[in-house]
Amino acid sequence: MDPRARTWTAANLLSFYRLLAAPAVTWAALSQQRGLFIGLILISLATDALDGMLARRWKEETRLGARLDALADSLTLGAGLVGVWVFERAPFLAAPGWLLTFLATLAIATVVTLVKFRRLPAFHLCSFKFADVVLTGFFLAVFLYDFLPWAYALAMSAATLAAMEIIVVALLIDRFRTDLKGLWWVLKARRRP
Repeated sequence: MDPRARTWTAANLLSFYRLLAAPAVTWAALSQQRGLFIGLILISLATDALDGMLARRWKEETRLGARLDALADSLTLGAGLVGVWVFERAPFLAAPGWLLTFLATLAIATVVTLVKFRRLPAFHLCSFKFADVVLTGFFLAVFLYDFLPWAYALAMSAATLAAMEIIVVALLIDRFRTDLKGLWWVLKARRRP
């Protein structure tokens, strides 16, 4: 198969979209265009859910795709946080501990992976996929309904635990790989002779 054909997969195109959309999402937030921000970030979140599913279903998983997805995830998260800061910062400032703990843990996970492998975390752990779903639900609640303290605690807890798992997995594995599923699978693989 032509290597260029593996570059232009549907999943990679969705990740490219998120890479290109992140600056537009950020601009919409900074220019106080709440409706545009919500529309763009919802499309980005939907494409985040679809890209990995399509890659697995159509057997188009590639290293490039995993890296694009990780970078697009980081930029989408950053753009979403800008929107939260611009439009909904009051409840987060009232209880910053949850968000700061998550961001600190995610920063440590990123640094550990960058130092050890010179790559962004792209292990695609099940815990991070679950955290993405919970964070997306919380984000939708904040922007379409209201800030729910219990949903905030749940989302930040799930995301923090997922980031902690990234740290442990990065420290345990010898070479960078994507789609590791989780710590249990890594430990199981290490026990095999």
